Amino acid sequence: MLRLITLITLVVIPLVGSVLASGAALAGGPTVSVGHNRITPSGLTVKKGTTVTFENQDEMPGGHTIVADDGSFQSPGLAKGQTWSHTFDEPGTHPYWIKEHPKAKGSITVE
Repeated sequence: MLRLITLITLVVIPLVGSVLASGAALAGGPTVSVGHNRITPSGLTVKKGTTVTFENQDEMPGGHTIVADDGSFQSPGLAKGQTWSHTFDEPGTHPYWIKEHPKAKGSITVE
């Protein structure tokens, strides 16, 4: 009985944890990096219902704010290293920009 418990502890539990972690990463959706005058990738195509995470890579007083052209979404000001996520449920192209850097533009196309 002790050998069975040891086997479960050493093999099965880490394997289940690994599978769950992999699933969580896949379920997380794509990430867009933002910073001073840049969005990477600037264009992204996703399926309806996909959650996209925006991550600020640079220091900025007050943070960087992601704003949809049509006002349908807006992040809070993100400090360096902070993330914010939005789920895209409406098909079409959704242009957005960084409030603090208006020339930095991107778009999410939802299929």
